[in-house]
Amino acid sequence: MEVGCGAGNAVFPLLADIRDPRLFVYACDYSKTAINVVKANEAYDETRCKAFVWDLSSADLPEGVEPASVDIMLMIFVFSALHPDQWAQAVENAYRVLKPGGILLFRDYGRNDLTQLRFKKSRLLDSNFYVRGDGTRVYFFTNDELAEVFGGRFTVEQNAIDRRLLVNRKLELKMYRVWLQAKFRKPINAD
Repeated sequence: MEVGCGAGNAVFPLLADIRDPRLFVYACDYSKTAINVVKANEAYDETRCKAFVWDLSSADLPEGVEPASVDIMLMIFVFSALHPDQWAQAVENAYRVLKPGGILLFRDYGRNDLTQLRFKKSRLLDSNFYVRGDGTRVYFFTNDELAEVFGGRFTVEQNAIDRRLLVNRKLELKMYRVWLQAKFRKPINAD
């Protein structure tokens, strides 16, 4: 299951590269527009993939997705869009959907990423939580926060900082990026 699938940039390569007929991918996003883009893609095949709108922080699991039915959940630059008050419900939903022993693969913005440093003070909603010009929100995490938020339900197998210096030679710009990458496992003996 990919949460926050956007236009399907992870879903479609997975489906193309893994020809195992047992593979089935759920692709969900908060945006109906994104889901329409996924469904309009010529590679979209409902025998191997189901795309639908779902708010990760809602009280309900998505229709047609049974509890403890997903082996791997992918969450890339999704959690940062949630208000900190929504994190507990989102973690609970991920926990409920994953099978015992299932894995949540996570990547999101780290504290002091270039994006955060470029925000004007008027964009600050709360500590390390900002609103972009298009109205979307973004939070910048630390490793300790991730361990605290996910560690109560999941085993933290990886919780790393990915710091990169990106250079635009043409414009002579240096861009310091900070991302967090984590792997959380639902305990095998989970309820």
